[in-house]
This record gives sequence, C-alpha cells and structure tokens, in this order.
Amino acid sequence: MLILFSFFEVYGKDERKKPFAIWLIGIWMIIVIGFRGNVGADYPVYRSFYSLYFPTVEYSQIFDRMLFRKSSIDIEWMYVLLNKAVFTFGGPFQSFTFVSALITIGLKLRVFYQNSAFPVFTVLLFFIPGFFIADSGHMRQALGMTVCIFSYQFIKERKVWWFLLCLYVAYGFHKSAIIFLPAYWLVTVPLNSGRIFYAIIISVILSPFHVYNLFSSFLDGLNLQDVSNGYNGYIGYEDKASSFMDGTMILNSFLLIAYDKAACKKILYYEYMRNIVIVGICLYFIFRDNPVFSTRLVGVYIGFIPLVVANILASLDLNIKRFWHLFYVLFMIFYYFVFARYQGNAGRFTPETYRNFLWNN
Repeated sequence: MLILFSFFEVYGKDERKKPFAIWLIGIWMIIVIGFRGNVGADYPVYRSFYSLYFPTVEYSQIFDRMLFRKSSIDIEWMYVLLNKAVFTFGGPFQSFTFVSALITIGLKLRVFYQNSAFPVFTVLLFFIPGFFIADSGHMRQALGMTVCIFSYQFIKERKVWWFLLCLYVAYGFHKSAIIFLPAYWLVTVPLNSGRIFYAIIISVILSPFHVYNLFSSFLDGLNLQDVSNGYNGYIGYEDKASSFMDGTMILNSFLLIAYDKAACKKILYYEYMRNIVIVGICLYFIFRDNPVFSTRLVGVYIGFIPLVVANILASLDLNIKRFWHLFYVLFMIFYYFVFARYQGNAGRFTPETYRNFLWNN
C-alpha cells in the first residue's frame, strides 16, 4: 500500500496531499503493533512489568521521580505513569501496547503529513526499520523519540518553552531524549553543500578515535540498553550489518550535499530539518564503533531522514524526482529482505512467529 500510494504522490498531477491514504495506512500500522502478542525485543519484560511491578508503584514515587527527587523507581516516570493509568482501567497489556501505538504512530504521521510534500513516501522510508525496531519493540524510547519529533513544530515556531516542555515529557519516557536538547539552536546554524561535506568528512575521520569515551559517564547514564536483554539480538545483527548502515548514511549524505540548493529554495523550513539530519549523520559516524550509541542514541536525529529525503525529491525536476523515487522504492524492497533475514527473526515479525490478538487465538 505504501509503495502504491507513493507512486500516486510522485506521478500524480494533483499535488494536493491525500489524507485518506496516510491515515488508512496509519490505522493499519496501529492495529498491527497495538494488538501484537509477544512480538518485539522488549515485549516479554514490559508485559511482566505491566501486571506485576507498575501496579505496586505509588503515585508519590512517580511524583518524586518527576521532580528529580530520590525515588525507588528504576524506570522513567512518564512511562510508569502511562502504564499505571492504562492498568487502572483494568485493561490487559495489549491495551497499553495499543495506547502506545496510538501515540507513537499518530503523532509521527501527523508531523510527516504537515511537513512533508510526499507524506506517504515519508512513511515508506520510516517503515523499515524504525516501525519494527522502535515502535514495535523499544516502546519507552519510541515514545520519547516521538515526542521529540513532535516538538519540531515548536522548533519551527521558535517557541522555546513549549519545546522544552516536550523535551521534559520525552525525557520522562526515556532519558536518551536529552540528546535532542541542542536541536532547537542547531537548526539555525547556516550551512551549505561545502560545510555539510566537511562536517561529515570530519566525523568519519573522528570515528576510529572513539572520542565519545570522553563523555562515557554521561552516555552510559542514559541507560540505552533498556531493561531487558532483548535488544542484544538486534545489536548483534546491527553490528554485522554496520557496512550496510554506512551505505545508507553515505547515500543520504550524497542527497543532502547534491540537492541542498534546490531543496532550500522550494521547501519551507527545509534548513531546519536538514540541520537535524546532519547532526544525526555526524553523530552516527562518530559513534560508529559502538553499535548501541550509533543506532539508538542518535535515533531521534536520524528519525528525520525520511522527512528530509521525501522533501528533497519533491524539490527536484520531474525526471530526476522519478528516478530517485524508483531507486528508493527498490531500495526499500531490498531492505525488506535484509530486515526479514536478520531483525525480523529476532523480533518475531515473520509469518511463522507473529501473533495478533484480533485474529489469533
């Protein structure tokens, strides 16, 4: 459906956005992960926490954690509060996964629809691997990242207090959200193709020196590996496929450099989203030798790549636009098989292992 509707966007003569298409796809995505059963790296441990640990947590403990006071709660306060609120209504764990899916998918699709010239194509680029690894697996970080992406609206409007409120809520879901704090100011840094090129090259050169070790105490404190060992299966595959990730980053870097002027002229606020992505690419190469930091720590910045790539394509001449659209469609089909071979098995997303409460006994 994503591929089909993306062709309508790119090849259609009517340039108006089709809300029906993106929300139809959004509803299906919410159902697929909202009512999943034992699917995703962290599903088992979060399910046990939902019924055994969170009900025993007192609201006073959540309030203490919320105000950064000493608390016995080991998990971020906003995630605990959301679990406890859903549990109070007596719903099973799939009630919480459904609410989580409503938030993460609903807010991201809203941002994509408002800020992308080709919103369905943007969702296609986001679909693999973000939808499966984050929204279907690491729900805490997915919720935090989604609130950070939602805060882009206030970055554009230069409403710093609303942006900081979003960051506070995102931090309440997952501590790694704090890495997005500089984005509000970084988006205004003037860049061009040359500066982008040199920034990425310098980051690649810094990669073998592990400069991130200078901040190891801070980075380790972000608890990036969550509360389970489920992520280790993903990390093993990501580590093996690091050259594949390098290739995708180099490809996206090429588009950013080659078509910067065209996109800046035609896409409103393109410079803001572009700067966010450049920070993500640079951090990815700096953290490259650490598969945890290079994938999850910079995930919120890299999460803007689908938005930027779609808008770059929208700014190009017709034939070049269609070439790159077809290229990315073929690339996503290829990525599907790569994902199914590695993370798909680890996360139980395959036809043999996937379960949904709506149609499985």
